[in-house]
Amino acid sequence: MALNHGGRLRVASARYGIALDAWLDLSTGIAPWSYPVPAVPSRVWARLPEADDGLIAAAADYYQAPAGEIAALPGSQFAIQALPKAVRTTRGPARIGVPAVGYTEHAQAWAMAGHELVRYHDLAELEGIAVALDHAVVIQPNNPTAEQADSVTLAGLADELARRDGLLLVDAAFADCNPGIHTTAWPANVLVLRSVGKFFGLAGVRLGFLIGRAPEVACLQAQLRPWGVSHPARWIGCHALADRAWQAAQQARIAAGAHALTRRLETVCLQQAVVSAGLFTSVFFDDHEQAGRIHAALAEQAIWTRLGDNGRWLRFGLPGDGTAQTRLGAALETVAERGLC
Repeated sequence: MALNHGGRLRVASARYGIALDAWLDLSTGIAPWSYPVPAVPSRVWARLPEADDGLIAAAADYYQAPAGEIAALPGSQFAIQALPKAVRTTRGPARIGVPAVGYTEHAQAWAMAGHELVRYHDLAELEGIAVALDHAVVIQPNNPTAEQADSVTLAGLADELARRDGLLLVDAAFADCNPGIHTTAWPANVLVLRSVGKFFGLAGVRLGFLIGRAPEVACLQAQLRPWGVSHPARWIGCHALADRAWQAAQQARIAAGAHALTRRLETVCLQQAVVSAGLFTSVFFDDHEQAGRIHAALAEQAIWTRLGDNGRWLRFGLPGDGTAQTRLGAALETVAERGLC
């Protein structure tokens, strides 16, 4: 089953009859300010990747995790698809707690691997049902609800699942804007996913990491050997993860952009819940038809947003510059004037 995602501008272009380069794409949570990748030396393109190139050391420093517990991936999506199969192989079919609203690839991957899904609506509900689960997935922060668990909650969930030899998978793809996801002192049954694509604006590089001590980490590493992550991706990752000055500037850009976007959406969508996780801001509606109408009205003005799978929310990525902010502001004013909000 194909799932909806952000992007897919060619589909939007064909549907609305608007040229591809005319769109303002706010449908993803990818930073609009990409890390300025230096010219990649020809030797990097010509040679196969090597495991001792410094990437894992850079990741260990950036993510504050032991180097021996980090596996480099061709995007965190690889682990989302492969982990449920590895868990079934090593631990058998199980009951998995997954968010009822969240990145739907998790639920699909666990279901396709033959596990039973138990959907929860928020972290409080997950804490209440954890005793009846074998494993659980927490998206930290949740995409699109922006809900975040504190370290005490995550540790408590891990301890409860450990009673049944269970795993807690923490998808921290958007956590760069919310420091505090450190794995050094976490229990051995916690697995953490990190992504270079979101915060660094490098989604096309396809680079991510799986962090943890569970046997499944080694299982995925074995699947990726010997050259699972390309040499250019590893070379770029080394530079981006080590560039503290750029990271600090990016944090400031995202914080300012998120504040401005949230204020703008709150002004227009007065009756709706507006939440932000830094790289994206979501608006939740009681009426799914209203969300769909606003999504379509913005698309008619060549602004592409992410309409929720249940039709009850819209997610906005950050406009990258003043021109983009002005375009979005004008389009939202048109939406308000038409009485859609």
